[in-house]
Amino acid sequence: MKKIAFLDWLVTVAGLATALLPFSVLAAPGDLYEADNSSNTILKFTPDGTKSTFASGLNRPFGLAFDGSSILFEGDAGSNTIFEITPDGTKSTFASGLSGPVGLAFDSSGNLFEADQFSGEIFEFTPDGTKSTFASGLGGPVSLAFDSSGNLFEANYNSGKISKFAPDGTKSTFASGLGGPVGLAFDSSGNLFEADYDSGTIFKFAPDGTKTTFASGLSNPTGLAFDSSGNLFEADQGSGTIFIFTPFGTKSTFASGLGAPSGLAFEHAPTSTVHLANISTRALVQTGNHVLIGGFIISGTGPKKLVMRALGPTLSSFGVPGVLQNPTLELHNASGALIAFNDNWGDTPNKQQIIDANLAPPNAAEPAILATLDPGNYTAIVRGANNTTGVALVEGYDIDAGTSSKLENISTRGLVQTGANVMIAGVIVGGSGGRQEVIVRALGPTLSKFGVANALADPTLELRDINGNLIRSNDNWRSTQQAEIIATGLQPSNDAESAIVAILAPSNYTTIVRGVNSTTGVALVEVYRLN
Repeated sequence: MKKIAFLDWLVTVAGLATALLPFSVLAAPGDLYEADNSSNTILKFTPDGTKSTFASGLNRPFGLAFDGSSILFEGDAGSNTIFEITPDGTKSTFASGLSGPVGLAFDSSGNLFEADQFSGEIFEFTPDGTKSTFASGLGGPVSLAFDSSGNLFEANYNSGKISKFAPDGTKSTFASGLGGPVGLAFDSSGNLFEADYDSGTIFKFAPDGTKTTFASGLSNPTGLAFDSSGNLFEADQGSGTIFIFTPFGTKSTFASGLGAPSGLAFEHAPTSTVHLANISTRALVQTGNHVLIGGFIISGTGPKKLVMRALGPTLSSFGVPGVLQNPTLELHNASGALIAFNDNWGDTPNKQQIIDANLAPPNAAEPAILATLDPGNYTAIVRGANNTTGVALVEGYDIDAGTSSKLENISTRGLVQTGANVMIAGVIVGGSGGRQEVIVRALGPTLSKFGVANALADPTLELRDINGNLIRSNDNWRSTQQAEIIATGLQPSNDAESAIVAILAPSNYTTIVRGVNSTTGVALVEVYRLN
């Protein structure tokens, strides 16, 4: 389908950021592996959902677990074998002669534990394959999971119980009265999640055993796995779907059309470094209250290094008409005091650091500020030199992602007009090893309460991927995702304002703010980091 002309050049915001950033910011390790029981394959999914076949020719694959060397172990229920598969797909037999190997889990020492469903035993295998019996006399063990203290939890389908084994093998009942417990997984806070196959429910157990319902209305939930950002993935065997649940419980479809998805496992990846790396908003810069204003919040305890830029002439090379020929840039703290000012980036005392960060503006008339800032609220203002006007792009880049402090919120206020002069904001999710949950908001009426004149009465919001494809849109925030938005605690105060909750893999994204029926006015577009 051919893109309309508007989209051809609106991708400028995300595309320009891509062109000026190292490619490594888009890397995304942490692939998900799924035992596709009916097709006798193991499927591999990248964080953006791209599917490929990792292994085939299996016999009712079920349990999956990675060791510390990123070798995948698979419980092959049909052949009563455990296979080990190297990262390049080479398969070999690790253990055979079992009786329904469906649940696998590694302890912190690299020993593999296997739930042998039909013999009612849990076997322990050392890294060299030496086998011993850890527990016996069980009634259909199907899933295993270790907590952070080394206790082993076992889902017993036949008895409807979850048993807990201390490291010395002492057994106790952790939960009972369940409806066919199958999948088990711990979150980072030590809560145990259980896929209740017969009731179509996922239950959440606090460390003290307190049970609550996390999700219901599922179709034979089977495998569970958490990614490094705290999102729960569920293999819904009856519907042939993998669902993803955010920490707030927001559910979405990750993959569908599968063949009885069973076990899930994430490839070992570095600790998640996913973060909001950049926001870049393009709008018409006028004078007075209609200049371009960008805001951001730094959380944490330590300082963070950022680069802010204002581009004008560079936009011409991307086909943007009426650009601001000579933008200026101001940086203010929460009290409104001016911290830094720049007109032409080559005049900054730390211009070499900006060059070293690969963020020198392409045009000498464009400003940039590199600053190390303590946690707090900050504002960047773009004006035209000598009150000139035109279209400009304001940007903020996190160039110090390794610190404990984070960009929690990034926002821009500007004048929303029509056609080419709507407000277009680009967001980069940087890092690797997970996904970033965000809420994007477009505020208009709320600004009037803060003395902003000519606020946009009814803003609409679109979220698009790096290619300009629509991910989600919203007009009035209660009309879609109401429960998910309220769960964040960041719902807009006016029902006419827009909001979108989304889980984003590391990449570049664009948000577009327009006025309903081509109305115009001042609006604020915001992105908040949720997980």
